[in-house]
Amino acid sequence: MGVADWHLVDGTRADPWDAGRRRELMVQIWYPADGGGGAPLAPWMPPGGVQEQQFGLGQFGVAADSWRLGPSHSRGGEPARAGGGRFPILLNSPGMGDTTGFSTAQAEDLASHGYVVVAINHTHESFAVQFPDGRTERGVVPMDSPPNVLPDLLLPTRVADARFVLDQLAAAAARPGDAALPQQLAEDLDLTKVGMFGHSLGGSTAAQTMHDDPRVAAGVNLDGPIIGSVATEGLDRPLLMLASDTSPWFGNSGWEPYWANNTGVKLPLRIAGTRHMSLCDEQVIAAQLTTAGLIGPELRDTAIGSIDATRSVDLQRAYLLAYFDAVFGRGDANPADTIRRLAQPEMLPHS
Repeated sequence: MGVADWHLVDGTRADPWDAGRRRELMVQIWYPADGGGGAPLAPWMPPGGVQEQQFGLGQFGVAADSWRLGPSHSRGGEPARAGGGRFPILLNSPGMGDTTGFSTAQAEDLASHGYVVVAINHTHESFAVQFPDGRTERGVVPMDSPPNVLPDLLLPTRVADARFVLDQLAAAAARPGDAALPQQLAEDLDLTKVGMFGHSLGGSTAAQTMHDDPRVAAGVNLDGPIIGSVATEGLDRPLLMLASDTSPWFGNSGWEPYWANNTGVKLPLRIAGTRHMSLCDEQVIAAQLTTAGLIGPELRDTAIGSIDATRSVDLQRAYLLAYFDAVFGRGDANPADTIRRLAQPEMLPHS
């Protein structure tokens, strides 16, 4: 796989947290690569994600300089794979405060199966975002913000970010020679097959972006609440919902059986033995800290649940891949049947 950073500026929109600047984003893209360039393996986390991870280690009682997540399986800036047809696009939105590196395990697997994953760092909300000029913009949104901040400010900003990125992908595909993307990537983009997935507030963003933008044909919500207008108006396209075993969203609007206006296929499932942060790369980090003897099993289970970490990651990857393959005609044409056939003991229907 290849991975690249993409710097974008939306000249039509002011940044809601810095009105004197236009909205500026760093986007991380994973894609099928030709493998012939010999570029070194890229870091697992982008610079802002490394800072976030180091900050998070303190919450585990681990010194920031005592452990570092290893490199990813992707190579930076490799030419995209040519000659294999065009690749579907999957937008990704991370959880509140998180940076794009916290979806690396999911994104790399999807890219290895022929998808282009385009993950968005939501500037001033993500923990830290580093731009090409060396400037770092840090998160200014408190994690304990009042409840109305999510639907009234964060969600509309995130949806606008996602739609802008999709516009820029379309522009790049139309003028591949002008795009600041790895070689061959713009030519490989299939704008007729667009999906979206995200963890926590990123899952909320995926659902609302689908509602607002018909270009997004399918979505996956990884343990996020359904908020915004989509909660009452529903969707007419398929949405897979993977929740943690301790999800607080069960019984809330948007989760079965409370989404009365929804007409699209909706698949709400939960993964037994998991917690909220199991559905991002915290699952990988906490498991490795335990293996290294830096945290004990009790703290590990508090963070990511009792499920075997490898099993958890494998399940997430299998469901994302099977679902998007089904939606985009790369496997079974019926996503509901595909997911049901893949049901495992850990996967439980919402009740």
